[in-house]
Amino acid sequence: MKQKLKLLAALAFFAGSIQLVAQNEVPVGPDGLLHCGTDVQMKKVFAEHPELKAQYDARHTELIAENAMSSSRNSNEALQTGGPPSYIIPVVFHIIHDYGYENISDAQVLDAVRILNRDYRKNNADTSFIVPAFIPIANDTKIEFRLANLDPSGNCTNGIDRLASPETYIGDDGSKLNYWPRNKYLNIWVVKNISSGAAGYAYLPGGASSAAIDGIIILSTYVGSIGTGNTTTSRALTHEVGHFLGLEHVWGFTNSPGVQCGNDGITDTPDTKGWTTCNLVSNHVCNANIEENVQNYMEYSYCTRMFTTGQRNWMQSALNSPIGQRNQLTTNANLTATGVNNNPQVTCAPVSDFTPNDKVFVCAGSSITFTSVSYNGHPTSWNWSFPGGTPNTSTDSVPAIVYNTPGTYNVTLITSNATGANTITRTSHVQVSSTTATYNVGNYSEGIENATTFAANYTIINPQGNGWARVTTAAATGTASVKLVNTSLMAGTTDEFVSPSFDMTGFTNPVFTFKVAQRQRISSNTDKLRVYTSTNCGQSWAQRYTKIGATLATGSTNNSNSWAPAASEFRTETVTLPSSVTNSTNVRFKFVFDAGGGNNIYIDDINITSVTGIDAPDAGIQQFVVYPNPLQDNSLVIFSLDDAQKVSLQLFDMSGRLVLDMYNGDLSAGEHQFPVQTAEKLNSGMYFVRLTTAEGRMVTQ
Repeated sequence: MKQKLKLLAALAFFAGSIQLVAQNEVPVGPDGLLHCGTDVQMKKVFAEHPELKAQYDARHTELIAENAMSSSRNSNEALQTGGPPSYIIPVVFHIIHDYGYENISDAQVLDAVRILNRDYRKNNADTSFIVPAFIPIANDTKIEFRLANLDPSGNCTNGIDRLASPETYIGDDGSKLNYWPRNKYLNIWVVKNISSGAAGYAYLPGGASSAAIDGIIILSTYVGSIGTGNTTTSRALTHEVGHFLGLEHVWGFTNSPGVQCGNDGITDTPDTKGWTTCNLVSNHVCNANIEENVQNYMEYSYCTRMFTTGQRNWMQSALNSPIGQRNQLTTNANLTATGVNNNPQVTCAPVSDFTPNDKVFVCAGSSITFTSVSYNGHPTSWNWSFPGGTPNTSTDSVPAIVYNTPGTYNVTLITSNATGANTITRTSHVQVSSTTATYNVGNYSEGIENATTFAANYTIINPQGNGWARVTTAAATGTASVKLVNTSLMAGTTDEFVSPSFDMTGFTNPVFTFKVAQRQRISSNTDKLRVYTSTNCGQSWAQRYTKIGATLATGSTNNSNSWAPAASEFRTETVTLPSSVTNSTNVRFKFVFDAGGGNNIYIDDINITSVTGIDAPDAGIQQFVVYPNPLQDNSLVIFSLDDAQKVSLQLFDMSGRLVLDMYNGDLSAGEHQFPVQTAEKLNSGMYFVRLTTAEGRMVTQ
């Protein structure tokens, strides 16, 4: 399809008060992420809870004094490695996932625990590469970690808890789901994204504002050395557990290594500026004759391989202190209560689960492959039921099923092992459509007025949020519309509804329109509405429309949970359709709302209209906006492509000077987002974004 660029929004930048952060000022890892967000989180909590800061400072002063006294202990202590641990900590991994790569395997979790124990017990082979100055004080901490075998209710667990939730995309304290008591378990939450940009963070003892957030949150790509993990980042968890047990960064209580010399209050870790590279030669920065401990696990150097004797004593002191209830973790009574003394661990019954997890749309005669992702105990048998499918039962862990007859069907999976069995049923999970479309007329109008017709034609998909529903409390015309209740608590959830099918060849130059009403609660809300089309009964979807935040809102901010729009507050939206859609005999439309903290949203008057006498638009770009706008340090350029193509995205000032090459290369079809990040402060004024493809160019201001 020949690509044409159509301007859908004007972009104005007013950047006088915004200082964008230069890349070289941020301590980042090999993948561009911040190494650790602990100091940022701690300072935020201390600002909100000064009483916690006072408690922390008092305890820190005590620990410095204790550490100074312990530094005079036997200098041969570093050689006293091996033997049984002095402290055993029960651990639970909460895998917060959306059935993607972040739903890491049991094997990857076990590998992460192996690495923790290797590092904390000084069994890592690379201790042979510790620089000579630190060999005498590199020590076995005598601390070990074991996955729990009993959950808080006394039920069997393998220590790996899995929860499907959109919180995996947010990754903050609100994403710490299904907390287990911190006096019994070290909680580790694994997510796909952390909103602060860090790879992980923990709270120092006594630093969490509530017990339910006390623990570690970390990216799935920083867990273990296999699966989504890798050897380079596999010690991030070693670092974060150090924070959980009271250790600061070796340069002090900041997230800014390399800025100024500092220390962590521990006698045998020298003053350092902190290192983001593995400089083992010219690292006498703070004191001319004293080498800095670049290889310390509490560094950012990515060649870390040791704790010092002083750090060991500091962590053991934390495990003997009531602050943050750390002293209750390692008692014999708790080791029994959490099942970590079970040798071997008790095998648990599985918890059944499978993908695809969302509703599945297919054309009659199509095949669907289902995959068991059951957890807690490894299944030894799988018993599936597929009413309406061929075959309609299976004992395979990954069965492929053909659906020949249009209809809506359930799917059931029973998994079992020697310990027990578990059943999951997803009702109305598979929707099989006829290859003949439901509608083939010159015009289509759905005013939501007839409840029976709407329920028969539209499919509500509600995996997490409140769910779209027909209401009679607001309407653009008539008395009814489709509403999604949206509150700040819904942030991060996604809700969808899907139209019936249309033979678009029955329309002349079809134009798809609908009416929307929505408000933000505050100006920074990022609610997003998207519209997709499918030409294969919903097996795959292409995005055709997006609006986000202020560009979606149809009125001023409103914080009332009961907000409902007047008819005049609805705005008509037009979705341009490419020839790949208008020439299709089986098209569905899908509305998708991503909650970003704003207020309710309403949809009404969904229409497909035949237009005669003009050429229908054939746009390669379905959206082109900057959000937030005016410019902030987190602003994004957002656009959607109909087809894969080569794209150039550039930022210019009023004089035509190129300020930033944002992207130059191939992109796939669908939505793309690029941050407006420059290494210099932008002056106040107008700026232009130019989007160029092989077939055209769009310049906006």
